[in-house]
Amino acid sequence: MANANINVGEGTPPFVPVQQIATTTNIEGGPPAEMLYPPEGPDPAGTTPTDVAQMEQNSDAPATTGPGIEGEEIAWEARYSMKNFLGRITVRGLLTIAWLVLAAETWGNGHNDWAVGTIVLGVALVVAWLALGYRILQARFGHFYRLTNRRLFVSTGLIRRRRDQMELLRVQDVFTRQTLVERWLSLGTVVVVSSEKELPTLYLAGVDDPKRVMDLVWHHARSERDHRSANVHPV
Repeated sequence: MANANINVGEGTPPFVPVQQIATTTNIEGGPPAEMLYPPEGPDPAGTTPTDVAQMEQNSDAPATTGPGIEGEEIAWEARYSMKNFLGRITVRGLLTIAWLVLAAETWGNGHNDWAVGTIVLGVALVVAWLALGYRILQARFGHFYRLTNRRLFVSTGLIRRRRDQMELLRVQDVFTRQTLVERWLSLGTVVVVSSEKELPTLYLAGVDDPKRVMDLVWHHARSERDHRSANVHPV
């Protein structure tokens, strides 16, 4: 190949070899990668060891102390009241006393012709007591209510437990239902109505002093709404 002679005139700077810089552009033809990220690579928010440890701690936090429920306190707890069974226990108690008197008369005074009837009545009485015991167990330990300053919980079921919750912020109305006997015994059902679409109504059945419970629910619901409204700043 022939060598080309290049004459450099006066005032023309001598030829300086251009230093080649190897750069890597992104796929879309944007600026080089070394201009976007530090030498050790990208560091998005939330991927540092400290942030990862904090997220793991929050995800493993227990339901009673985890994020989102700070300041939540229990205001009231109750089960299905035993006073709901006073009438049935009294009736069965009187029938038991009557059967004992009948049994004493049957076998104590030799009335053997009454024996079959007495045995049948005794078996029926035992069945009635067993049925009442199961009903008490099912109602007493199958209903549990808890009210906090933010939420209302209703747990139902003895073997298969269902637990529903309602945010007090969504409560729209609270009222009670009582029969005549329930008013005498200060018992009743508290009905809580909310704006929830899936579960608009919760029933607190068989509670003691339902008027007090109604006032507690409404008080904390109103307090929660006022507290949230106070934290909303006008634009």
